[in-house]
Amino acid sequence: MLASDADRARVSGELRAHYEDGRLTLDEFQERLDETHKARTEAQLERVLRQLPSKRPTVSPRDTRWRSLALQYALVNVVAILIWVFGGAEGDFWPKWVFLVTLFLFTRRAYGRSRRRALPRPPKEPRV
Repeated sequence: MLASDADRARVSGELRAHYEDGRLTLDEFQERLDETHKARTEAQLERVLRQLPSKRPTVSPRDTRWRSLALQYALVNVVAILIWVFGGAEGDFWPKWVFLVTLFLFTRRAYGRSRRRALPRPPKEPRV
């Protein structure tokens, strides 16, 4: 498949990150950058990133995490409903409050932003 300008820009960004991390020398970086701009297919772009660790995760952690959270919260709700049923099922349906709280917690944990913040980057040394 033919490579787009966005694909080339993505690969250039990855190369730049590897160069800044010290995985590439200046000559290797320039050479691979030239290969990136000459690449016509996605396979050629993949060859530019040879022997470099991939920054793209193979599986998105959020995709599997929400399923686990959903199962946990569903289990809590089922237990609350069973307690209500075996307790006589009289009066108000109180498990609705358990459901509302767990629904709020589920959406907050599954889709909310993480409270952890990255440490600030150390200052770059001036180039001489």
